[in-house]
Amino acid sequence: MKRMAVAFVLLFFGLSLLSAQDYVFEQYDFAMDVALDNSYSVSEQIVANFSIPRHGIYREIPIRFGKVRVKLTDLTANEPIIEDSTSADYVTFRLGSADKTVVGRKEYRLAYNYAVGDDRNDSYDELYYNLIGPGWQAPIQNFTFRVTFPKPIDPSLVFLTGGAYGSTLQRGTYSISSDRRTITGKADNLQVGEALTLRVQMEQGYFSSVKPFVDYTIPVSVVVLLLALAGCVHATILFRRYGREALFVPVVRFEPPDELSPLEVGYLADGVVDNKDLTSMLFFWADQGCLRIEEQGKKEFLFTKIREPKTDKMHELRLFDAFFACGDGSSVTLKQLEQGKFAIALAKAKGDVRSYFKGERILKDRVAERERVYAMLYGAALAVLFAIASTITYLAAETVLLMVVGFFSMVVTVLVASRLSAVWVISSTFRKVLKFFALALYCILMIVIAWVMEYYVIGNGMLYSVLFAPVLVLVPAYLGFLTVVTAKRSMYAQLMLEQIVGYREFISKVEIDKLKMMIDTDPQLFYHVLGYAIVLGLEDTWAKKFASIHMPEPTWYNGMHPVQDALFYSVLSHRLHSTVMEHAIYPQARGGARSPILSSFGSSGFSGGGFGGGGGGAW
Repeated sequence: MKRMAVAFVLLFFGLSLLSAQDYVFEQYDFAMDVALDNSYSVSEQIVANFSIPRHGIYREIPIRFGKVRVKLTDLTANEPIIEDSTSADYVTFRLGSADKTVVGRKEYRLAYNYAVGDDRNDSYDELYYNLIGPGWQAPIQNFTFRVTFPKPIDPSLVFLTGGAYGSTLQRGTYSISSDRRTITGKADNLQVGEALTLRVQMEQGYFSSVKPFVDYTIPVSVVVLLLALAGCVHATILFRRYGREALFVPVVRFEPPDELSPLEVGYLADGVVDNKDLTSMLFFWADQGCLRIEEQGKKEFLFTKIREPKTDKMHELRLFDAFFACGDGSSVTLKQLEQGKFAIALAKAKGDVRSYFKGERILKDRVAERERVYAMLYGAALAVLFAIASTITYLAAETVLLMVVGFFSMVVTVLVASRLSAVWVISSTFRKVLKFFALALYCILMIVIAWVMEYYVIGNGMLYSVLFAPVLVLVPAYLGFLTVVTAKRSMYAQLMLEQIVGYREFISKVEIDKLKMMIDTDPQLFYHVLGYAIVLGLEDTWAKKFASIHMPEPTWYNGMHPVQDALFYSVLSHRLHSTVMEHAIYPQARGGARSPILSSFGSSGFSGGGFGGGGGGAW
């Protein structure tokens, strides 16, 4: 037990030695002359004692206090100055040389001007300065200071606080000269993290030469709001003139859209070439007599080529050839698809499909495409202007954050509106309402974030924050929405979509009696339609309509068990999609490609709460 106690004491002593400071600031003399424009000429004399070799010391001086930005100029020192950074909040620099080190005592002298300007307090003027900031990384054994004012001050309104950040207790001692213009004082043994703050309150107008601060936030915001109103009105007029879709009149049709394969129908229906569209092509090619599907096991399929598709569409031919190229050219298995380069061919086929709809088959009205750019440019410009207006008194990192909020609101709205626009004519009312509800919740969340930044981070007034936060989010979102909906469909796209919706109506709502009459003239009707039903998400609906109808088995499928009813082929389509397209493609590449359809604190103040100070250490 005694051995354990001794070991513990030795361990504690060792850790204490390891953590001991290898340097200390023996003396720190601070002098500051205050001018009538509320600027300060500061000089610092620091004596450091290094127990191990060090290059010198560094200083970190704050240049921001709330919404007030301070100017630090005319920095000089007795040692080379290496400026590390000047950020929105701090100026950081080093004294010393990277090529030489020093051991023992070393004196550093530096001077600079620190201009605070208007303290933005209408009740009184004040000096509120951290003589020692809370950021020093080693103890300061002896600290002395002298602060000289241009005019007499009231001794009863002088406060010296110190200790850990936030302390309101007096730390150190001070005295005031007989002419009440100079304060001198000292403090001993300031530890790491302790600060020493001097606050002196004067009558309003003491700083008679200060340039009054003018807050341009409200006037600039009003101007930007007027610009936003003009931009929204113009973008709305452009939408009403060029972006309003023609009357959509789908007519039920019993044949597929003119000269469109299921792959192309799926692309036009939802604006995306996805893997399910490609699954439908297996049934389409099989129905055309181009391939045969043989199920050899639970997840084992063999696809055999019979002939080339009778088409001049390069995207179909390339996809068909790439499918069998993963095998021996005439047949392919699931394992061969997984090991081959079908994913690369698939990605190219998606691009080929988009390229197919060019020229006379272009899907967007050219004039509307040109005019919708205005809404996009207005939204981007206003996201920037709103951020600048909110932070016009102090352009800093918060300005960029507010820009991000505006841009993010616009971009997300564009993405959601693009998907809504692409599937609008075939989507259910429930899905439309759900997407709009999700977008509304997103906008509310962004408004809350914008309000928190306006009020708590930037420090704007409550009323301004409550009124401006929704504008900052909703205006870019509205213009993003107009960017999408102004992109009107071309006449060709309008005609094709009317045919697709008409054919979809037939697949989903055809009555059994009518279906039986059609089967009498076309016994293979189920298989002719199956590929289109898959891309329109109606394969189960289509199969259920044949639950009581006898139909011949296809010559292109050979399975392990006899086919009982049409629902088998619905299940087969799901299995092929998951085991062939998804399973074979996703190990190599993922996803589908998008379609172009688309200060003053009063009292004594507190330790570390004023301007200046900062911190420092050795390097």
